[in-house]
Amino acid sequence: MSDYKQVIKDAELALSKGEYNLCIKILSPKVDYFKVNTLEGINIRMLLITALSGVNKNEEAIDLCKPLTKSKYSHIRDEALSLMQILKSPNLQIPENWNIKFESNLITKRSSSLPQKILKNSPKEEKYINITNTPTGETKSFQKGFIIFTFFLLIILLNLLSGCVKIDNSLDLRDIDALNIDLRIESKYINKIPWQIKLEEKFKATFPNNQLRIDDKNLLLIKKNLKLNDAELFINKILKIISNTINIDLNDMTIRYFKKNYLFLEKRSYQINFDLINLNKIDDLEIIINIINPSKTNILNKNDQISTNKNIIYWKLIPGSNNTIEFSYWYWNKFILGTLIVILLVFIAYFIRRNRFEIGSNLPELPS
Repeated sequence: MSDYKQVIKDAELALSKGEYNLCIKILSPKVDYFKVNTLEGINIRMLLITALSGVNKNEEAIDLCKPLTKSKYSHIRDEALSLMQILKSPNLQIPENWNIKFESNLITKRSSSLPQKILKNSPKEEKYINITNTPTGETKSFQKGFIIFTFFLLIILLNLLSGCVKIDNSLDLRDIDALNIDLRIESKYINKIPWQIKLEEKFKATFPNNQLRIDDKNLLLIKKNLKLNDAELFINKILKIISNTINIDLNDMTIRYFKKNYLFLEKRSYQINFDLINLNKIDDLEIIINIINPSKTNILNKNDQISTNKNIIYWKLIPGSNNTIEFSYWYWNKFILGTLIVILLVFIAYFIRRNRFEIGSNLPELPS
């Protein structure tokens, strides 16, 4: 085993230096000592195939590779088949004008024509020294100038990438007569871009301070207890402000609401449309609408941009296209359900009162 390790070590060293003939000389006598079904034999043959292909002895390499295609190890079989395809591939003829030739005897011809005195006084030709095995010394750390330059480069890159914006809007439909809207505009990186700052100034001038929350990264606008029509007008008002800020004409969003009564239950259906065809000039803009419903939701037009989690819809809007969502959910009819509960309670109270009157109190009666 020690002999095998030394042979492999010498062969790998020869391969790393490009001395393919030496590698072949080392490995060829050992092929017969190690059978092809052993790991040692497989390793020796793989190295020998590599060396043979390096000196363009593809036929001998193919002969060594064929037994490996029947190896008991599947990965060896696959690798051997791949090597066979490479070794059997035709050699491409390279045109002569693709190669550059240097005349090696040009300097000797010139030197032979010069007088001997000039040759003696001329400076000796410097020879290159092989330093492949000479250590290069200890590794030095980066200088201060490199670290400072890298630091400033990272700051510049972060500022350039800081224009990526995420708009997250939540629409709470759990009470149809008191809707809640939360609009969040978030910068994904460090700084806000100019149109974000300009938009914040317009929001401050339009909406009361108790509805706005602004910090270094986020702008949050909250509006509660809105009816459905008022919620649609409020969202379109926001779109109008954004349209004037970024100088892009954005169409109004529309909400269509349908309701069907089934005695105790109501089926409520919505169709919401955001036309963002003109909003294709802002790169890396992410817009997400979160719709919160009172019960589990049924999506009527499913696609990759819409996902659900119980009663919440996550709708990712695509800038530059017309985005539409249709969904429905079941809702208890509170008025009819409350009326029936009251009637049931009155009936139960009447039944108990009548039953007690027929049974009596079971108390002793006073003499008349």
